[in-house]
Amino acid sequence: MYRTYAELLHAGQLPYVDFAFEYPPLAALPLWLAGVPGLDDATIAWSFGVLMALCLVAGQQLAARLAGGGRDGLTVAWLLVLTPVVIGASVRTHFDPLPIAIALAGLLAFARERNDVGFLLLGLGTMTKLFPGLLAVLAVVWLLGRGQPRAALRGGAIFVAVVVAISLPLAGSGYVDSFAFHLERPVQIESSAASVLFALGGSQVTGTNLRPDRFKSNGLDGGHADTVEAIFAVLLIAALAAIALLAARRRDARQLVLCGFAALLAFVALGKVFSPQYVIWLAPFAAIAWVWGQRTVAALTAAAIVLTHVEFPSRYFDLINVDHGVVALVATRNALLLAALVVLLLGLCRRPERQDVPL
Repeated sequence: MYRTYAELLHAGQLPYVDFAFEYPPLAALPLWLAGVPGLDDATIAWSFGVLMALCLVAGQQLAARLAGGGRDGLTVAWLLVLTPVVIGASVRTHFDPLPIAIALAGLLAFARERNDVGFLLLGLGTMTKLFPGLLAVLAVVWLLGRGQPRAALRGGAIFVAVVVAISLPLAGSGYVDSFAFHLERPVQIESSAASVLFALGGSQVTGTNLRPDRFKSNGLDGGHADTVEAIFAVLLIAALAAIALLAARRRDARQLVLCGFAALLAFVALGKVFSPQYVIWLAPFAAIAWVWGQRTVAALTAAAIVLTHVEFPSRYFDLINVDHGVVALVATRNALLLAALVVLLLGLCRRPERQDVPL
């Protein structure tokens, strides 16, 4: 699929205008770059893999600095050396290492009191893959909690300006359709909501030859699907609201980073889509949480990442065929992430009022 996009981009066609594109605009950049050395299967696989390796190294170094450098930073860096082994091929076949590196750079800017740069970077990250937008919202709330309303307002304006400036040249029905694509897709087969639907029964797998759709993945519909999807949407909104309140409670940058981790855990564990590459976002935060004393959260997240690799890609088609063992495996993975979220939220509630941590 990425090679097809690269061919279209190198032919001079524009995403949303000349062809359907389900990602934000800047996601086209790594796809185009991967096609520069050549567009055949072997060449683009190598070039894209090299690009993602560079992004992983950048993310590793940024996470080490965000952890505070020194021994903690070294520990984080070594933990993240394991990323390709623990996560598997997703790190070289998906562009997610790029937006998480940008997001980590944005958080590091906040930790170093460079708020405007932080919002600029999170805006760029959001235009690569939408999840850094969650961190931008938390950053606004965090600055308000620090008694810096002007910085929050200015930073929010910078973030919006970046998003608008990148979106406006491509705005149109095709751009709107890229958002509708995600809103309209059914509960994805690996999500926590899907685990509930498998337990309840009565839903059917979509995206197969028997039940084709346009969403390039497999989901569940029918039965209790609409009700379960709505319940998980409410749970996600409630969790994100609680995390935002926690972000405003402490002034230090560590609170922002940990709340950012909680927001990503909530998005992955409670959202209606859980693509395997999403664990790439969680790995750096789990490593940082480990050195910051949140070892139960880090261990639960690491176990979930390992189970994701066990399931995908080798057992994915067994999941589509509703193999009960694989369904239970995915449900266990999802339960581990939900447990990590709960433990992290409880830890954030219990954090001491003042904790000055050099970053």
